[in-house]
Amino acid sequence: MSRRHRKTKIPPTTKKEIIVFIIKVLSIPLSLLSFIYLTRQYNNFIIIKFEFVLYIYIISGLTFGFLFYNYEKKQEGKNFKILEHFLLILLIYGSISSTVFLIANEYLSTNKEYKILSPIIAKHESFKRSPNSITVNIEGTEREINIHNCDFKKISTYNFAEIKIKKGYWNFPIIMETTLKLDK
Repeated sequence: MSRRHRKTKIPPTTKKEIIVFIIKVLSIPLSLLSFIYLTRQYNNFIIIKFEFVLYIYIISGLTFGFLFYNYEKKQEGKNFKILEHFLLILLIYGSISSTVFLIANEYLSTNKEYKILSPIIAKHESFKRSPNSITVNIEGTEREINIHNCDFKKISTYNFAEIKIKKGYWNFPIIMETTLKLDK
């Protein structure tokens, strides 16, 4: 019998391989949704340094990368590319872990709200479909806040912003509401 006519046997899949496949398939759309939520929260609501989010991203990505390293290397064999493996894991599990961190910061908070009256440092007019925004100083950090319900002419008359803030679980402030004031 020649080699062409031999039947190739497909190795049976184990329960462990099926579970890993399901995790991989579910993690990709979950990471996309997590990344969208992460950028929305970071840009609009939570006051946190970008470096801190980046540290969470990198540490969690490397942790999951090392956890999946042995399994992937065994599956791929000689074709295993370590750089592609770690970059993919970093993107997927880094965004999921950072989003879980922000969700836990918001939903495990004590719900104690307080108000800050801050002078408006700068006013930015909208460009095309983007909202108008103001720059204020919140707890020593300059933060740009989007103002959706006012046109720029109305925003330019105000001098102060009253910001309702809630302390998160890990003491990262969360912006709840912003109202504009003429004076103190």
